[in-house]
Amino acid sequence: MDRSLKWRTIILLVITLGCVGILTPNFVEKDQLPSWFPFKDTRLSMGLDLQGGTHIVYSIDLDKAVDDRSSEIKRDLESRFADDATMKQKPVVKTPPTPIGAVTVIMPDAASRGAIEGQVKSDYGETVETRDCPAADGPNAYCFRVSSGYADGIKKAALSNAVNTIRERIDEKGIAEPSVVQKGDEIIVELPGLDEEKKQQTRDIIARTAKLEFKVVDDGSAFMNKLYAHVGSEGKEGKPTEARAIRDDIYAEIDQWRPDDGGTLHTDYFLIARDRRESLTIEDAKKIDCVNRAGRPNDPDVKVEAGRVMCNVNGRQVIARYLEDLAKTDPSFQVPDDRQIAYELVEPQEDATDKRPFWRTYYLDRAVRLTGTSISDATGNYDPNTNRPIVLLDFNRYGGRVFGDLTAEIAGKKLATILDDKVKSAPIINGAIRGGRASITMGGGNPQRQEAERDELVNVLKTGSLPAPLKEESVSDVGPTLGRDAVEKTKFSFALGCVLVILIMIGIYKWSGVIAVVMVMFFVTITMSIMALFGATLTLPGIAAIVLSVGMTVDGNILIFERIRDELLLGKSVRGAVDLGFARAFSAILDGQLTTAAAGWVLLQYGSGPIKGFAVMLLVGVFTTLFTNIWISRIFFDWYIAKKKSQLSTISI
Repeated sequence: MDRSLKWRTIILLVITLGCVGILTPNFVEKDQLPSWFPFKDTRLSMGLDLQGGTHIVYSIDLDKAVDDRSSEIKRDLESRFADDATMKQKPVVKTPPTPIGAVTVIMPDAASRGAIEGQVKSDYGETVETRDCPAADGPNAYCFRVSSGYADGIKKAALSNAVNTIRERIDEKGIAEPSVVQKGDEIIVELPGLDEEKKQQTRDIIARTAKLEFKVVDDGSAFMNKLYAHVGSEGKEGKPTEARAIRDDIYAEIDQWRPDDGGTLHTDYFLIARDRRESLTIEDAKKIDCVNRAGRPNDPDVKVEAGRVMCNVNGRQVIARYLEDLAKTDPSFQVPDDRQIAYELVEPQEDATDKRPFWRTYYLDRAVRLTGTSISDATGNYDPNTNRPIVLLDFNRYGGRVFGDLTAEIAGKKLATILDDKVKSAPIINGAIRGGRASITMGGGNPQRQEAERDELVNVLKTGSLPAPLKEESVSDVGPTLGRDAVEKTKFSFALGCVLVILIMIGIYKWSGVIAVVMVMFFVTITMSIMALFGATLTLPGIAAIVLSVGMTVDGNILIFERIRDELLLGKSVRGAVDLGFARAFSAILDGQLTTAAAGWVLLQYGSGPIKGFAVMLLVGVFTTLFTNIWISRIFFDWYIAKKKSQLSTISI
């Protein structure tokens, strides 16, 4: 065996072992593979048409997108009034929770009302419409809201953006051939057959709104002081004294600090509560998503008995329900329009006596001071002091300036970082933070969970935030879209075609036909390995492309065999006939594959869905066909010739 053949054989063995290793997870469970195995995650997924998958229906809170527009108008007006040096007394701008998209401007005097009303109408035109002001706003109030026509446009754009963002997030996860479509006000997502772990990870990352907001914590407020006194805090453990708070296990706590410059002592009053199980009515269970719209529990193991159902009620829901009921009995506990209660999930320190996580409240200024649209980049890192996972946020030029001015303005107070309507952190701001960079420290339990949350947050921030929160309405497993009978027939036809190819090739070309059959096996193995390595999904169009490529592989071998036959009939030696056969067949094989590649490229550029999947597999088939026809097939012929040496007077072809 010459040196060249020896090295080609070694390379072929390495490629073969690599392909076997890549495909092994498709036949052996992941937990049964050794820890050092490098290809644990190269499992080939089947498409929805072949294996089925997960069907998820999402609804989107479109009203939130309209409310966000009213918040933008509020910030714009506040900035305009702050820059107007002619105004001695600045108007107060509020965004009441009802109606949707409402804005209220309270003038310092009646004289300025007309000028400001005209300015608003001039600046915002048909995007706003006037509404009646509640009597409580006073005679100098000007009330308007986002107009119905503009709100409909916002909702339409929000749905379209949500579909695109969800698709980008799924692509970031490397899931091939997903289906994301809009149907009315709902978004239908279909994911091809995934294992439970990947399915849950994908659902989590889809549902992350990734809406990042910065709001100021209003510490020392009279409202929270009154609420703290109402709940009560008795004894060393600070147990509640009010009956309802005792029943719901709600505690009132305080957090005190003094700024680094030794300024005024700040006091933050807040409530905490832990998760609990409760028996709820169907209507109350619907409010916390314990049951679906049809009244059936989301947990299949939970049963409805006597019109009630056992639900897991988290601490946030416990506090929110308590505050809602308290405001009904005593209107003075109604949260003011320009303030809001926000919640943070707190994981206790490792040395804490009570290891149970809990929810705590923050009393915030409702005004959004900065949003995620001001972020240019997000990267994962670790806090150098605590080694906890963090997300580093780089602001754009506008965001960096506003963030610097904001932190200078609220020095000594807390600034809440709110992600998906949940406070992630609320650090004390000791001075202006310039430079256009901030960070979010990840909460949660063990470091692995914190790192996973950090990486998911980086992904969703990079792909963009959803324009409004998503709500998962239903989840179901679906069977193959082709139908199981059609799938079985597809498998049978594929197997029958392979058997016919084997019989015909061996029958016509004898021993050389065996080489052609082996080439088909190599072709399929290498093609499947490439798909698995890049996380592709096998669909019916993909199978059609593979079958077509198998035909081209066999056709390439036939061209080579016929050229070798011709050279043998002309009296060439076996070695000479093989050399000339491969050399003269190469141009014909290459021309055919280039033509196929051109067609595949056009389909890839202008096709979508199944057509695009077919094109990708066709292009992969072009590469593997050339590789097996020209390189691997030649190795087998050279082996045979090297083994026979001078004894070889002809070849079985």
